[in-house]
Amino acid sequence: MSSENKHTGKNQIIFRMGIIYLFIAVFAVFLTFKLISVMFFKNEVWQDRINKIAVDLRETKPDRGSIYDVKGKLLASSVSYYDIFMDTQAGGLTGKRFSENIDSLAFYLSNFLKDKSKSEYKKKLINARNKKERYLKIAEKLTYDEYVTIKQFPLFRLPSNKGGFISKKITKRKRPFGELMRRTIGFMGEDKETGIIKGKAGLEYSYNRELGGRAGKYYMQKIGGGNWRKIKGGEIVQAEDGLDLRTTVDIDLQDYVDFILRQQLTKLKADYGSVVVMEVKTGFIKAIVNLKRYENNNFSEIFNYAVGENLAPGSTFKLPVLMAALEDGYVDLNDIINTGNGHIMYHGVPVDDAGVESYGKIPVWQVFAKSSNVGMLKIIDDNYVKKGRIERFLEQLDAMSITDISGVDIYGEIKPKIKSPEDKSWAPSSPGMIAHGYEVKISPLQILTFYNAVANNGVRVKPRIVKSLEKDGITVKEFKPEISNPLICSESTLKKAQKILRDVVLYGTAKSINTDKYKISGKTGTTQYYDITQKKHIEQYRASFVGYFPSDNPKYSIIVEINKPKTDYYGAQAAAPVFKKIADKIFSRDSEINPPKPADIPDTLKIPKIKYAAASDIKNILNFINTDTENKIPENNWISVSQKNKILSVNTLNINTNVVPDVKNFGAKDAVYILEKTGLEVSVTGRGKVVYQSVKPGSKINKTTKINLILN
Repeated sequence: MSSENKHTGKNQIIFRMGIIYLFIAVFAVFLTFKLISVMFFKNEVWQDRINKIAVDLRETKPDRGSIYDVKGKLLASSVSYYDIFMDTQAGGLTGKRFSENIDSLAFYLSNFLKDKSKSEYKKKLINARNKKERYLKIAEKLTYDEYVTIKQFPLFRLPSNKGGFISKKITKRKRPFGELMRRTIGFMGEDKETGIIKGKAGLEYSYNRELGGRAGKYYMQKIGGGNWRKIKGGEIVQAEDGLDLRTTVDIDLQDYVDFILRQQLTKLKADYGSVVVMEVKTGFIKAIVNLKRYENNNFSEIFNYAVGENLAPGSTFKLPVLMAALEDGYVDLNDIINTGNGHIMYHGVPVDDAGVESYGKIPVWQVFAKSSNVGMLKIIDDNYVKKGRIERFLEQLDAMSITDISGVDIYGEIKPKIKSPEDKSWAPSSPGMIAHGYEVKISPLQILTFYNAVANNGVRVKPRIVKSLEKDGITVKEFKPEISNPLICSESTLKKAQKILRDVVLYGTAKSINTDKYKISGKTGTTQYYDITQKKHIEQYRASFVGYFPSDNPKYSIIVEINKPKTDYYGAQAAAPVFKKIADKIFSRDSEINPPKPADIPDTLKIPKIKYAAASDIKNILNFINTDTENKIPENNWISVSQKNKILSVNTLNINTNVVPDVKNFGAKDAVYILEKTGLEVSVTGRGKVVYQSVKPGSKINKTTKINLILN
């Protein structure tokens, strides 16, 4: 090949490459131009196109569980509302289908919502269709029943991709009893859209996992207005609703305790107060009230003082102090203590007995009953401080679990703090201050837990406020009483502690609440506030009373604290009367500790009215009240008992497995058992007795039959 031809070929290659490079450059400029156009000039157009095909895997919120009192009364529940929209451009909503149903839909919407005429609704729907709206608002804040009704309207009753029906569920947390038990239930920030509780307080936080359930996962398609809707068949993980909490609280007693505490705070012009009522054997909390008073005598539960406030307890702490000395054998109840004139300077700190009376030389039990600060100080100083045994004293307190948390199932508890020689603030006067309840930080519930252990013959149980977790009225998990210390001290010390607590009410500072109806044991407390900035005690006080009843066989323990009263600041005047009123109320309504006399029971009440139940259960009831029936009770069957002229006769419920039985007036447990035995799939709503069953009695049963029960 000649050099001329080679040169020509080379030029052709260069020319072709140039054409290719030029094409690439022009294409790059074109792409850049289109990108800028999309980003800045046609953003909305393209975004709308993307929205039509955008699909994402998203979570759906489950229904949050409800909270009930011990008798099943609703304390907190999630209430759902529904906003209704229409996708006028739904894929299956053809022009023919739209035009054939638009008149009927407009008629039903107008008739049901009553906010627009039929013609106005028709015009609204047609305009939205012409404008290709994908998220047309139809109605908002509908109840569930209203939502179910509107879902049956023309077009809306079709699958959403054909009828365009879109619903948005909004859930909010409601408390039927308002402020009552507000903080214990859990008062926290609430998301306005979802109603999900945020923060760290009360049962809502402590049992958030159980109440919250499990979120579901669905593939969802983005529609107009930045909203999303579920894709049919797009469920990946089904949402699991939260469990219900059944608490140990009796809301009727809670209401009464709240009322009495409000009365006392108002009377004494006190800043705030708290009361806890607990069962001795179980530790179950029956009432817990925490009230802050404002100047206009309005009240609010802004903080759980009973659980989360650790302050100096004052004289109620004298019980573990004296028990430590009794346990070590350094003193006995009849040993004489010289309290002098009720005043002493202890390492430069003045310590005085309350009141103007000087006790002089008195036995140890009177030191406690009269709440002598000087006497308690001398017991600790003579037997521990002067003999170099202060560490032994602190170890003994620790052994009795007074330094442990109560273990209550409510978030916010802080460990008690008793000053020790290792602390920088420890001073020569510290042992004497601890002896009468200062330089100690402990919560009301922790003090109550200790006194409750004394009432419970030395067995320390954890306070508990949730009794069980439930699903559709069926118990999923039941919480039993939990022992945290099987014996806080020796039996000998325990008996002495029980005696001196009774002596306080018989002969000591709390004798004003003694009653012949039942026996009360307990201890008064009065604490003077200490101002850290001024480094001295100031004229503000905390009054308290903690105890239990009936003394011989205790069933309830109670602590009352009144903070910063303007008048009557002693525990005997401010707190003890509140204890007495609450104890009187409980005693009057608890037949176990106050059984009615047989003569007081009318004959009509001796024979109970018994509806259908298991034969074995009815037999137990009749045996308990020593009552016979006219005919024999069949074994392993379901029966009712009717009464005629004081004679009981048995009626047997015959269950035919081929037809649906009538379970009205049955409890949930029995009703579910009977229906499932016939092969039915059962769901339960509500609590109490069956008031409605979705399948009529006598209907034939097949393998796919499902039945819903409503209880009330």
